[in-house]
Amino acid sequence: MAQSLASTIPKAMATVPEEQAAPALAETLAACLREERAAQQRLYQQFYKLLFSACLRYAPDQAIAKDLVNQAFLKIFRSLASLHDHQAFPAWAKRIAINVCLDYVRQQPAQPYLPLDSSPEPAIMASVLDQIDEADLLSLVQQLPAATRAVFSLFAVEGYSHAEIAVQLGMSEGTSRWHLAMARKELKRLLQKRQL
Repeated sequence: MAQSLASTIPKAMATVPEEQAAPALAETLAACLREERAAQQRLYQQFYKLLFSACLRYAPDQAIAKDLVNQAFLKIFRSLASLHDHQAFPAWAKRIAINVCLDYVRQQPAQPYLPLDSSPEPAIMASVLDQIDEADLLSLVQQLPAATRAVFSLFAVEGYSHAEIAVQLGMSEGTSRWHLAMARKELKRLLQKRQL
């Protein structure tokens, strides 16, 4: 049985209740700007789960995702003075984490480009997706090659266009489309294999 994503995150990573979040976040960010270690730890604990889930979509495994989260937090702490609105912090931090992940993907060896055949894109039946939980689907996505996984995550999860993906990953739009088609094809194959 697949290990639950929640079980991989340290127990101390609880979030602040909604009604306390805005003032507490502003105070925590101000303390982080003063380089107070306790505030940095609170911020890390409060936003670890958000950033870990984002990084896990781009990393081949949990260990690399944790490393990417730590790299993202280093950049966050170094760049915190450039944040002007504390309410924008979650989206700003997630954007930094995704950029760290994209840097990681760019450093991976390039996958050889193969032309697409003329067959239609594989469709994944909704009934199959209804039978698989998020953790299992994530484990299938993590089996994809780095660039293919990144294109799939940016397109299917983050809502990027192929033009935006091409700019972010330094590839042509056609290559982005190819990676998406390959991701769909490979995920379909893995899902069918799982059904056997």
